[in-house]
Amino acid sequence: MNELQQIARVDDKDLAGQASGAGAQALLAAIVAEEPAPAPRRRPLKRILPAATATAALAAAALIGPSVVNGKGTATSYASSAIEVWKEGDRWKSRIKDPFADPAEFEKAFRAIGVDVTLELEPASPRFVGQIFESGAVLRGKSGTSFFTVDQEPEGCALTSPGCTMLLSFSTNTAGQHFKVGRPAKPKEAYEDSALATTKSGSLAGYRVDEKTVREVVPEIEKRGLKVVYQIIDPNPNSYGFTMDPKRQNTRVGDDWVVWEAQEAQLGVVRLLVTDKRYDKNPVYGGPRDKVIKD
Repeated sequence: MNELQQIARVDDKDLAGQASGAGAQALLAAIVAEEPAPAPRRRPLKRILPAATATAALAAAALIGPSVVNGKGTATSYASSAIEVWKEGDRWKSRIKDPFADPAEFEKAFRAIGVDVTLELEPASPRFVGQIFESGAVLRGKSGTSFFTVDQEPEGCALTSPGCTMLLSFSTNTAGQHFKVGRPAKPKEAYEDSALATTKSGSLAGYRVDEKTVREVVPEIEKRGLKVVYQIIDPNPNSYGFTMDPKRQNTRVGDDWVVWEAQEAQLGVVRLLVTDKRYDKNPVYGGPRDKVIKD
């Protein structure tokens, strides 16, 4: 079972060296070529305006300079403190510089290169950092694919480790796509995935909680230095699965309640899925856990 399916601020210092562009050189030449006005006691305001115009032009040159522009005037690369995007063949490539940046920063980058894509980086348990939570796309062109991939830089590094950068790649035919990808969670951030804590790489690896009581399970969890939270579930009476009533979640869970599964809730915290009584079938799996989960 799949456990988860700048207007930029430009200062004078930022313009250093930017006057070498053709447009800036032409503007500067035009300004220098103007016949100087007689030297009055007070400098007329009109003589200040060309200099301001020159500064604005140089600022524009500084902003446009880093980007490559295609024949239609759309930039084919973009860089900010949050993300870097560039075109490589028939793929868009992205380097995530700040995985905790406001999603608006990512949207700004894609809009700058004319790509209709939305990217959300959500806090995830360690196993699901770099995993795609959800996506959907409309393809443009006669054919093509929107295959979306997540890689690491340096190659093969763990995205949860310092110095490991997330790289994204997707087809240039992609449009209208919304990507949700797992990122490392900050302390006390709840995970967006529902990773099992009881599988091989989980925080409860080697320990099964299904069909045991809260009294049996909690001591083992605490022995591992973990905290416990609960999710009270209700089996669907005529079908597979269960529901969760938000109004019941503040109910005190008793020691004799039955535990059906354990999930990673946040760093150092495990969520137990419990019911106030025992059922013939595990409501999480519609039967024995072993028929669904192969550890």
